[in-house]
Amino acid sequence: MIRTPTCEGLSDLYLRSTQWRGAAPLFADAGESLSGAASLAASLRLAEAYAAHGAGEGEVVAFLCKSSARHAVAWCAAPLAGRIACNLHVRETSARLGETLAWLDARILVHDADLEAEAVAAVHESGRTIMRVSLGARGSAAACYDDIVSGGRPFDVVARRPKPSAKAAIILSSGTTGRPKGIVHSQATLLETAKGGQLVFGPISPHDATILFMQPSFAAWAIIMLPFLGGKAKTYFGQVFTPADFLAAVEREKITMAPLVPTMWRMVFEAEPQKYDLSSLKLATISGEPPAPSDIDKLKRLVCPRITAPYLSSEAFTGSPVLAFTEDLSMTDKVGSSGKPGVGADARILEPGGTVERAVGESGEILVSGPSLARGYWKDSDETARRFVDGWWRSGDLGRIDADGYVWVEGRIDNIINTGGIKVSGEEVEKAILAHPAVVQCAVVGQKDEKFGYRIEAYVVARGEAPTDLEPWLRAQGRLASFKIPKAFHFVATLPTGPTGKLYRRGLRGE
Repeated sequence: MIRTPTCEGLSDLYLRSTQWRGAAPLFADAGESLSGAASLAASLRLAEAYAAHGAGEGEVVAFLCKSSARHAVAWCAAPLAGRIACNLHVRETSARLGETLAWLDARILVHDADLEAEAVAAVHESGRTIMRVSLGARGSAAACYDDIVSGGRPFDVVARRPKPSAKAAIILSSGTTGRPKGIVHSQATLLETAKGGQLVFGPISPHDATILFMQPSFAAWAIIMLPFLGGKAKTYFGQVFTPADFLAAVEREKITMAPLVPTMWRMVFEAEPQKYDLSSLKLATISGEPPAPSDIDKLKRLVCPRITAPYLSSEAFTGSPVLAFTEDLSMTDKVGSSGKPGVGADARILEPGGTVERAVGESGEILVSGPSLARGYWKDSDETARRFVDGWWRSGDLGRIDADGYVWVEGRIDNIINTGGIKVSGEEVEKAILAHPAVVQCAVVGQKDEKFGYRIEAYVVARGEAPTDLEPWLRAQGRLASFKIPKAFHFVATLPTGPTGKLYRRGLRGE
């Protein structure tokens, strides 16, 4: 056994979890399963290869990879050895990838074999000398996974153990325009993420398994993988999400915790989940954007009776969560809330962009605090100073805290529609429309209007024939105030989504 005297960072946790997992599968995908022992052996050799190929301590190892067991092992190898892991967006252009590599000062680019052409082009666009490591056939790369793992020398992780404060990962924001932000996490914040996930997704034991259909470049990948690594449980990686593939994998892999964003769950609800054996599930989570009450009801009835709805982010991770448990979501007056802060976490409501505390029940900007809070933004001291203030992170989300201490997320501040001088939350209107039995999905945005400034419009995916009673149905029984009723209803076959499966409202606004 390789041992460190204390567990103060992700590097220490990875050593302990992989060795105690032993011969049982730790990371798996459709083509490969890697045990805890095999994962550690591979990561130690990859870590030494990163050092040998020019990535010094505290420097970036970038990844252009789809979700897989090999990628997880290669990613963990970077923080294991005190390097900084950063997953790139695989669907980005070569020019943008090259710009990002240069901005990161990346020393090594690890890539899938079938993304070799994209990796070569990205390195060329960066204008830098960046060594490439292939996870498959070597091709034109400097080295490949199989050669390193079979013949490489292991990294001496005890003698070269990274400090808890050392930078360990950069999470790229999923912005659709401009350069993404780089959210910097340390060894210590990633350890706290693994710990915090035992509450958010747990309890997690070596008998558990989760499923990840998110690509590695998005925060959800690390947010879910790290707690299951910490719990010495299995993580199964899928590559391209379809409801049928997801449900089949849950059945086949005996998944105990299934996490998706609301848009994906709504697709699953329409795929007849009752035809699959989902009895292994102990927990289903719904996060990424506020769920509608109808989402909670369908999750309980069709998927799993135990659910949680965590409020998480790239900057806060699972050690700084706001979390609603099944019991909270079973209370009629709390359905749709995000619950209360988790262990060691806190939340408050301030005026958007300001410092004045909102009163109980009053809307404003949500701020969170906790042990897994990121250390700031890569090469952006101004944004770090603006968003990270005295141990709090300004989320940019609109919300309120009720008299019972429950946090209600009301949507993004930038999705508040100013119509005729009255401000309306697009997400509030969406939730009301989603309660209609003929509606499958919905997105509400503000479109420019000469009279109102912005008019409220709804884009709706219907089940079967488009309903003709939406407007009167919304007016009935006070479901929505008259000024919140959309001025137009557009019935569409699908709604635009971003790479994480979240609604891409900006696309509907033509931005």
